[in-house]
Amino acid sequence: MTVFAERPLYLTATRRRITALLEQEQRYLTAAAVMTKLKASIPTLAKSTVYRTLERLESSGFVTSRTEADGETSYVWCHSAHHHHAICRTCGRVTDVDCEAIDALKQRLLDEAGFVVDGHAIELLGYCAQCREKREPGSRK
Repeated sequence: MTVFAERPLYLTATRRRITALLEQEQRYLTAAAVMTKLKASIPTLAKSTVYRTLERLESSGFVTSRTEADGETSYVWCHSAHHHHAICRTCGRVTDVDCEAIDALKQRLLDEAGFVVDGHAIELLGYCAQCREKREPGSRK
């Protein structure tokens, strides 16, 4: 976890386990999902610890959150520069997408409509390569 050298964050054993889980999963997880996945290996894990850790990781810039349709917050490991997510509808895997196309759109809005974009949030939904292969055998991209 070399990224922690860039943004110091005191890591307890529990924080390390939560962080490792988020890095490994590469998908949005709710606090309840984190609890379920770690409870067997950390029987004393408290829900409040999970929530505090997720909030701390988010405020430190290591995870990003989103609000699900049911109102629950979910979190994904996300520590690089501003970008967006492509989310697989089948398995939930999250792939980072850079903002080059968005920059071109922002410039076009400014040039054509005089509209200045001062923020944006985009999620792209579809199917990852593995799930597409299962749905459409023989497909490559």
